[in-house]
Amino acid sequence: MLNLRGVDLNLLSIFDALMLEENMTRAADRLGMSQPAMSAALQRLRLTFKDELFVRSRLGMTPTPRAQLIYPQIREALALVRGALAKEQYFDPSRDQRCFRLLGDNYFEAVALGPLMALLQRGGSALTVETLAFAGQEQDLALSLRRLDVDVLIDYVPLTQDYICTEQLAQERLVVIARGAHPRINGALSLEQYLAEEHVFLPQRSRERSQLEQALGGKSLSRKKAAQVQNFSSMLPVVAATDYLAVMPSRMQQVFAGAFDIQSFDFPLPTDPIPIWMMWPTALEGDTAQQWFRAQLRHLVGTL
Repeated sequence: MLNLRGVDLNLLSIFDALMLEENMTRAADRLGMSQPAMSAALQRLRLTFKDELFVRSRLGMTPTPRAQLIYPQIREALALVRGALAKEQYFDPSRDQRCFRLLGDNYFEAVALGPLMALLQRGGSALTVETLAFAGQEQDLALSLRRLDVDVLIDYVPLTQDYICTEQLAQERLVVIARGAHPRINGALSLEQYLAEEHVFLPQRSRERSQLEQALGGKSLSRKKAAQVQNFSSMLPVVAATDYLAVMPSRMQQVFAGAFDIQSFDFPLPTDPIPIWMMWPTALEGDTAQQWFRAQLRHLVGTL
């Protein structure tokens, strides 16, 4: 077993900075160190891990496979230490600078991101929010949280890994949309009419059944596929210009109700509500800034 008394744990912060920047000068600036001190620290890191860790290239400092392998655990360990230290610290959202990284799909950006940014703007704070691309694969989502690449994940399927905290924020119902001047549908929608029409689909998420199948308790319907788009908001202009139908979350349809000539209907079969889950790494559980941010999301999404 390795004796930690012989390891300079300060080197881990230097390793983290080099992984984030992949550039000696920027990493030194991030930590307030001189270039010679950073170079000396890198040499000690190489001796500690018995690996080059970073190789110079025309792009900067490229991590070796060994560095990439150990980085997720080191970053998680550093976050745990920072979280423990932060328990006694006070976070002031009107004064402190912080960028919160959030992973959510098109639904969150359309429904909740605007109100969230308005809330931050009214506070006059230096807080920012960065939304990241939604890959949709369970292992990718869980890995993003474990590596602390994101602070919060909003999704309709909860992750169950022991290093992830999970909380249900709200519920959503699905509605069917059609253009206002649809030649066969006006004022009401039967199951027979729904199945007879052509439909706009979203890509199937391979890790889980679709939202519609989830709402139907796992049952699937045989629908005629006319088009496939990448997100819910793209459904609206397609439906408004054609006789196709689409299924989307009710609150998202309400956001765009005035922008398109669209009529909406309750789904013509009994459906379960779709849960909206908030997930975050256990390593960030004690961070006071993260606690504040999650409280804002909890209030915002729960009251939309």
